[in-house]
Amino acid sequence: MNIAARSIFWVVTFGTIGYGLFTFVKPDDELLKQLDQGSKFTDARRVSRDTVNVLKEAANPNSDIKRLSRRDAQRLEKLQKAHKAREEVDATNENEDYFSGAFKIRSESVEQLLSQIPTLETHILPQHFDNIKHEVNELQKFVVTSSFFLKEFNMRKYLGIVANLQTKCYELEDRYVPRKKFGFTRKKLPKSHSQKQPSIDENDSAGKTDSNKWDDKLFGFDSQEDKVLSLENDELFQRDVSLRNLKNCTIGLKGVMGTLHLTNLDNCIVLSGPVTSSVFMEKCTNCKIVTACQQLRMHSSIKCDIYLHVTSKGIVEDCSNIRTAPYNLHYEDLDKHFNMSSLNRNSNNWDCLDDFNWLAPDVPSPNWSILDVTQRVCNWNDWWSKTPL
Repeated sequence: MNIAARSIFWVVTFGTIGYGLFTFVKPDDELLKQLDQGSKFTDARRVSRDTVNVLKEAANPNSDIKRLSRRDAQRLEKLQKAHKAREEVDATNENEDYFSGAFKIRSESVEQLLSQIPTLETHILPQHFDNIKHEVNELQKFVVTSSFFLKEFNMRKYLGIVANLQTKCYELEDRYVPRKKFGFTRKKLPKSHSQKQPSIDENDSAGKTDSNKWDDKLFGFDSQEDKVLSLENDELFQRDVSLRNLKNCTIGLKGVMGTLHLTNLDNCIVLSGPVTSSVFMEKCTNCKIVTACQQLRMHSSIKCDIYLHVTSKGIVEDCSNIRTAPYNLHYEDLDKHFNMSSLNRNSNNWDCLDDFNWLAPDVPSPNWSILDVTQRVCNWNDWWSKTPL
């Protein structure tokens, strides 16, 4: 008998014997249950069965487990938001604390420079005033660049301190370094399409002392009417330019200025290249101003249209009927002048003015508005050479 046949024989034999025993001798069911409960595999099966039941219950949207899970998730999300908000507040407070300390140190430094003025000799004063103006401008830039975390109230407070320092500087300058009178300049005459115009005297006489050299930085036009006036970059570059007491004039400023002061202008058009720091307007009426700057401050002006590029928020105070539009001036070297001024051309807040006379945060100020597109001047090319209508 071969191996396969023998194997089949033994399988059939033992199978028959086992079947007979199971049929005629039945095992005790209670004994089998006891053996099954004592087995180590029974606990594993029970745990698996309980886990499946829990998962089924959790999958039911109306189950208690589901409800508790949602509640825990909402509570966790709320805690995370509260933690994030607390971190942001802490960071803002830290920034404001640092700013407050740094501002105090820098403003006190300017105050110390101002307090030294009465003790200095006359020939030193011009350079000393230049240093003070530079420090004040830097302090103003420091405030403006920190506006993203400063509260509006604090922003106004710090800008007010800077304005007071500027005013004190100019008052002391008028007292200790008297201005020269306006007269005809013998060097670097500003160009005019009508006739040679008087500007703030730069060099009346070579034989005079240097006591008025500060006028080399602050200059411009004063007391003119029905004129077309212009200055180029070689005359303007980083100087403090002043336009005062002008009526029915067009002023073209093709260059980079340090600051621009517009005072008591009536029915004038000012076409200005970029200004590195600030443009100050006061007592201007029925004017069109086209300018780009870091900061704009307007006081006591009415019925003015401002075509503006400003990297921080402009400020108006005691003004009415002010309308704004985006800066749209074009001339040959404008791109180069923007690069020289370091103004960010991608940041323009021409439509975001702060009115210090209007404190309602959720109601627009009635003192300024956006100039309607249909009423805007789209091309200024013809205005470089003619007076306002």
